[in-house]
Amino acid sequence: MNDAANRTLDVEVLNIHKGEYLSEALKRQGYPMLPSNAIINKVMTGTGATYMELNPKLSPRNSIVIEPYRSAVENKVQAFDEVQGVFKEVTVKKLTAYLNNSNIKYKKIITTPEGFQTKVLKAAKSLKMNIYKEFFNLYDESEHITEDTDYRRSISSPMKEFFKFEGKALVSATPLKPSKYTLTLFLRHQFRWVEIKPDYDYREDMTLITTRSFYSRVKQEVKRLLDNGSPHVCIFYKTTEGICNIVESLLHDGIIKEDDYKVFCSKESTDKLKSRFLEHSTDRLELPLRKVNLFTLRFFPSIDINLKELCDVLVLSNYDHVKHTLINPFTEAIQCQGRFRRVFPNGKRYNSLTVIASIPNELKVNSDEEIYRDITARIKSYRAVQKERLNADDPTNFDKDLKRLRLNEVLNPERNGFDRFAIEQLLLDEQVKRYYLSPDALRQAYEATGYFNVDFQPEEEVIGEDDIYRIKAAKSKEKWQSIVSVLSNIKEDENAVQLLRAKCVEEEWLINAFFKLGRETIEQQKYSKTAIKELLEQTEQKEAMQRRFSREFLSDIRREFETETGNDLYIPVNDVLDRISYLLDCYGITYSRYGDGKKGTMCKLSAPFIEEYFDVTRSNRDGAKIKLEKFKDELQNRH
Repeated sequence: MNDAANRTLDVEVLNIHKGEYLSEALKRQGYPMLPSNAIINKVMTGTGATYMELNPKLSPRNSIVIEPYRSAVENKVQAFDEVQGVFKEVTVKKLTAYLNNSNIKYKKIITTPEGFQTKVLKAAKSLKMNIYKEFFNLYDESEHITEDTDYRRSISSPMKEFFKFEGKALVSATPLKPSKYTLTLFLRHQFRWVEIKPDYDYREDMTLITTRSFYSRVKQEVKRLLDNGSPHVCIFYKTTEGICNIVESLLHDGIIKEDDYKVFCSKESTDKLKSRFLEHSTDRLELPLRKVNLFTLRFFPSIDINLKELCDVLVLSNYDHVKHTLINPFTEAIQCQGRFRRVFPNGKRYNSLTVIASIPNELKVNSDEEIYRDITARIKSYRAVQKERLNADDPTNFDKDLKRLRLNEVLNPERNGFDRFAIEQLLLDEQVKRYYLSPDALRQAYEATGYFNVDFQPEEEVIGEDDIYRIKAAKSKEKWQSIVSVLSNIKEDENAVQLLRAKCVEEEWLINAFFKLGRETIEQQKYSKTAIKELLEQTEQKEAMQRRFSREFLSDIRREFETETGNDLYIPVNDVLDRISYLLDCYGITYSRYGDGKKGTMCKLSAPFIEEYFDVTRSNRDGAKIKLEKFKDELQNRH
C-alpha cells in the first residue's frame, strides 16, 4: 500500500438529472440512503440532502444532522413534525424526553456543533445509549468546519466524536478536498469522495465587477436594480459594520425609505444595528422580504428562501474595510446564490447575480511552504516553553506564556493536541487571498469553479475611494506604506497623482520623495520621516542648482533684466526678487523669502541670490536698491 502522504481519497462519480432530487438520483444508482464514510459533493444546492436524511420515509434510521449555524437548524426543523432541533434554548432534559418518546420510531436530531457537544452527547450518555452505533451522523455544509474555525473553534469540535460513528458522512454542494493535515483522518476511516455530477449544463450567469470605490459602486448597483423594478435586492456581506454603512448610505441618499430594508444577522448584531437606529433586523429568516435585504455570514449556507418573485442577488467582498470579507468563489459564492430554491417558469431562481469585489493593494500572501515553516516554528516555541515549565518550581508564569503563544490558534479545545482543521484553515486563508491578487486572478478563479458564466466588468480607475479609505484609516508608517504602494500603481497617471496630493496634503513630502528619491530609497530608510525629508532636501537643493544654472534658466534671467543691465539704473531689490521669483516658479524651483516662514525649499531668495548672476552695486538710499552692472557671462560659457 502506498504511504498515506502520497494517497488521495478514492473517487466515485454518480450523476443527477435536471429536476431530480438527490434521494431519487442515489436510489436510481443503488443507494437507498446517503452512503457512509463519504465526503459527498452534491455539486448542486437545493437537491435535498438534509431533507433526505431528516425524512424517516426516505432515510428509515436514527439520524443526527449537524448544521454550522443556528439559523439553518431553525429553518430546516420547520419542515418536519418529529425532528428535534438543538440550540442554545433547548435543554438536555427536553432532548432526553425526545429520545425517550416511543411514538417516534426514527429519531431525527438537527443541531449546531455546540449543541452536539454539550447536549446531544450528554443526553445519549444519560440514557446509556450507544449513539455511535444507533445513529447516522451527517455534518452538513462541511466546508465550514475549516472555513470558520479561526474565529469559532467549536465548529470543528464534533469531529473528534464524528469519526467514532459507524455511519457517518460529510455533505455539501461545495465541500473542500482534504489537505495533507486532514487527509490522514479520512484515510484512516476509509472515506471516499462521492461526486454527484449533473448530466446537464447547470452554470449560472454572473456579472463580476472589480472596483476601487467599493461602497459607491454598491450603492450605484442597488439604485440601478431598484430603478429597473427589482422587487427584492438580496445582498450577502460578511460584516455587520459594512452592512450598517450600506443601509445608512442608501437611506441618506433617498434610494430607500425607512421600511424598505431588512438585515438578517445574529442576535448580537441586531442589538448593534439597533444602537445605530437601524431597527429592521432579525436573527431569523422572515418572509416576505423587503426591497433591500442584507444577509450576514450565518445566512450564507443551508437557508431555504422561497420567493414569489425573482430577486436580484449581490455578493460583496471588501478586504480593505474588513479582512474576513473575502468571498471564496469555490464555496461561499456558490452557497449564497444557492439560497434561492424556487425555480420559476423561465427556469431561473433569481433575476441576476452580481459579485462586487474590491481588489486589495499589494496583498501579502504566504505560500504553503511558508505556512508549514510557521507551524513548525510555533510547535518548537511551544515545546521549548513547555520544557522549561516542567523544570520550574512555580509553573504559573510559564502557563501564562503558553496561553499567549500563537500555537494556541491551532490547538484543540482541550489543548492536548492539534486541531487539524485549524491548520487547514491557515492554508485555505492564503489560497483565497491568491484569488484577489488582481482583477484577472479573481476572474480566473470564478471561471475555474465551473459554476458560472462570468461577465467580467473591471473598473479602470487607478485610484478610488478604497485607496483613500485605507490611507486615512492607517497609522503613520502604515499610511506612508499605503501611499507609496498606491503611487507605484498610478505614477504614470497625472490626474490620479493630483487626486492623491489633494487627499493627502500632509504627506506631500512623501509624494515628492517617491518621485525624486524612488520607492527603494524610501524603504531603505524604513519610512523614517526625518531621514527621508533630509535626503529629499539634499536632492532638491542639488536639483535646484542644476536648474538654476542650466543654459535655459541663464538665458531667461539674462533676457529678463537685459534692459536694466549696464544702464546705471538703481532698481528696488524687492522688485528684482519678484521678477526672479516668477522665473523660479516657471522652472519648478521652490524658494523662501525673508519672513514668509517657508521651510524645506530648494533655495533662499534674497539679495545675495542676485549676485550669483550679476555684478552689482548696492545702495541703501531711499530703501534697498541695486544696480545691475554686468551679467556674469562665464556662467553661460561653462556650457
